[in-house]
Amino acid sequence: MPLWTKQDLMTACKASDPTSNFLNNFDNIHGISIDDRTIKKGELFIALIGENFDGHKFIESAISRGACGVLVSNIRMAKKYNGLYVDDTKEALINIGKFARNRFNGITIGITGSSGKTSTNNILSSALNQCGKTHKTFGNNNNLIGLSLTLSRLPHDFSFCVLELGMNNIGEIRELTKIAKPNIAVITNVSNSHIQNFKNEKEIAKAKSEIFLGLEKNGVAIINSDNNWKEFLITEAKKVNAKIHLFGHSKISNTQIKKLVNEKDGSTICYDKIENWHLKYLNTTQAENVIASISVIKELKLPTKKVMKLISKLKPLSGRGEKLIINFNSKRKTIIIDDSYNANPASMMAALHNFNNLRIKYREFEAVVIIGDMLELGKSSTKIHLDLVPILKNINPNLLLTVGKYTKKINDKLNLTIKCQSYCEISELVKEIKQFIKPNQIILLKGSNGTGLWKLVPIFKNIIQENANAA
Repeated sequence: MPLWTKQDLMTACKASDPTSNFLNNFDNIHGISIDDRTIKKGELFIALIGENFDGHKFIESAISRGACGVLVSNIRMAKKYNGLYVDDTKEALINIGKFARNRFNGITIGITGSSGKTSTNNILSSALNQCGKTHKTFGNNNNLIGLSLTLSRLPHDFSFCVLELGMNNIGEIRELTKIAKPNIAVITNVSNSHIQNFKNEKEIAKAKSEIFLGLEKNGVAIINSDNNWKEFLITEAKKVNAKIHLFGHSKISNTQIKKLVNEKDGSTICYDKIENWHLKYLNTTQAENVIASISVIKELKLPTKKVMKLISKLKPLSGRGEKLIINFNSKRKTIIIDDSYNANPASMMAALHNFNNLRIKYREFEAVVIIGDMLELGKSSTKIHLDLVPILKNINPNLLLTVGKYTKKINDKLNLTIKCQSYCEISELVKEIKQFIKPNQIILLKGSNGTGLWKLVPIFKNIIQENANAA
C-alpha cells in the first residue's frame, strides 16, 4: 500500500496541480522528505522556506536523487517541475501531518518531559514493535515541523505510533498535542530545563501538562510519581477526565520501582512482582525510562514478559549514556560514559550520581569527569552549576575537566582539593584530550549539546579502533 496517493495528498494540503502532470513518472508516493541530501527514490520533496534557507533552491538536487515529485509555493517552479502548488509549504506539511494522524486507526502515544523523552521513545517503540508494527519520532524531531514530518511518514496499517513532543516556551506542547491526539500521554519528569524562558518551575510543569489537552476520549495520563510536580500534573490530567497511571518509587505508584541498582554492566531493577530484572546496558536513569515504557505496555494490556527480554538487551542511544571501551591490552582498559548529547540540572545530577555509583564498583580505576555548561538556565545559571559542587566533592575524581564559563566556576571552587582544568571552548580541549587518556580510567562526558562535548567522542572512537587494529 502506498503511503500517499495523489488525491489524498492534494486533499490533505489543498494543493493544485497546474500542469496536471504531477506523478507522471510515479503512480504513488512512498515517502515524504524535506531534505534533498537524504531523499529516497519515490519520495515527495517539500520545499520549505525558513529564515536562512529556501528549499526551492534544492529541487533539482532532490529530483536527481529520485524524488517522485515536488510540493512548492512558487507557481513557476510548480509548472517547470510538474509539481503541486500551495500558498505555504510549511502549512501544507502541517496539514499533511494532521490528515495522516486523523486517518490512523492504531494507538498513538505522546511523550514529553524535561529529560528522557528520546530514550523513552526508543525503549517504548522497540518494545511495542514486538507486539505490532510501530512508527516513531526519529532523532530529535519533536517540534512542529518534526512532528508533522513524522506523521506524514506514518503508514496506514501500523498498530502503534510513538511521538516525542518538545518545547522551549509555554503553548508549544498545546499546539503539538492537538495534532498528535495521543491515546496515552507520558510525562517523564519536570525540572528546570529551559527555565530562562519561564518565570519558575511551575510554569514548566504547566507547559508540560498541556500534552493532556490533546488526549483522545478515554485517554491515559502516565506520570512520574517521584517528581515534585506529580500532584499538579494529576490535577491537570483529571481536568480532561484522563485515567491516571503513576510510575516510580512511591508506594502510590501503579507501576512501582522497589529496587534499582547500578551494576558494572548496566543495572538491576525490581518492580511490582518482578524480581532482579537485569538490564545489560542501561543505567538506573535509563531504567526509570524503562518503567515509564512498561507502564504504557501495562495500560495497553500487552504481554510484558514478551517485551522484557528485548528491553534487557537494549543499548542506550548514542550520547545518552552509551558505554565506550578502550582496550589497551587484555588486562587494561578505559571506560567512557558518553552522556554528551545534552544536559539539564536533573539529568546532570542523575549522570553524576550514576557515575559515582559506577566509580565505587571500579575502585581500581581513576575517575575523570568532563562536564560542559548547562545552557538555557537564565539568571539561575551560576547557582545551578554551583549546586553540583557537593556531589563532585563526594565523587572526588582524579581529574575534573570543564568546558564553559559556568562550569569554570565549579572548577574555581574545587581546584584546591581536586585536580582541575578549565577550557573556554571545546576546541581547546579537543587539541589536548589525548594527553589525559590512559589505561584504567573511567570517564564521564556530560554537558549541554551547545558546549560541543560530543566532539570528543570521535577521538575516543578513533583510539578504540587504533587499539583494535594493533591487537
